[in-house]
Amino acid sequence: MNRIDYNQTGGFPLSTQILDAAQKAYNDFNQLGYLAGNNLVIITGCEPAAGGTVTNGFVVINGELLPFVGTTQTTNVIIVENADSRGFEDGSVKPVIYTRYATFGDGPEVFPWEDFRRPMTLFALEDRLTQLEKAVPIGLVAIWGRPADEIPEGWIEHDDLKGKVPAGHLTGDANFGALDAAIGTAHVTLTNAQLPKLEGVFQTLASASEVGTGIISYIDAAPALVAGSTSTFNHRKVKISFGNDQSHSNIQPSRIVKFIRFVGF
Repeated sequence: MNRIDYNQTGGFPLSTQILDAAQKAYNDFNQLGYLAGNNLVIITGCEPAAGGTVTNGFVVINGELLPFVGTTQTTNVIIVENADSRGFEDGSVKPVIYTRYATFGDGPEVFPWEDFRRPMTLFALEDRLTQLEKAVPIGLVAIWGRPADEIPEGWIEHDDLKGKVPAGHLTGDANFGALDAAIGTAHVTLTNAQLPKLEGVFQTLASASEVGTGIISYIDAAPALVAGSTSTFNHRKVKISFGNDQSHSNIQPSRIVKFIRFVGF
């Protein structure tokens, strides 16, 4: 920051240039008002008081830090400027000192009081960020239903779950017990042992005393003659059986995760 060293011996050369440099130096403080990110900001004070009034304080209007003179609250805020004149060496009188402040009122240029914002202090902002980090910890995986080019700042696509679905972790389970493990496959070819166990009969030549059972419906026997045999034969059914009823994996391509739920502090 610029500074002026007034405390020197030998007769300080006070001039309009020196005073202008001083004014430029403290004008730099006006830039601090933009820390709030708004052109209409309450810096301090300006609290509601009894009788519908607002207390004194400081505000920033369009980048200018101004005292706020409290009075009865109305809709708009104005900037008041009072000029204090001084006599010059040539005998003329000119305005020299301009006092500016904000207050409630109406005029050619007004600023709605409802548009003024009171920023959080740095300590309050730090506490809020700490709470946010607890609510949304680094590493949290969320479901995003918009295109990839619309992913918010601070988030990236979680490639480990591409083409997969999450499955809830279950301690001790053979399939879901290993946290963050990749399980399942997209295609399964059934083996003979994994085919469903089916039983049935179909019609053929058999002894008249045989009774067929199974998934194929029973067909009434019809007498049959076998040359050279004295036994009685019928057109009967023969039992068939295949498969062994073993289960097979039907899990989608997945990754084991924990589902978490935020319930407050």
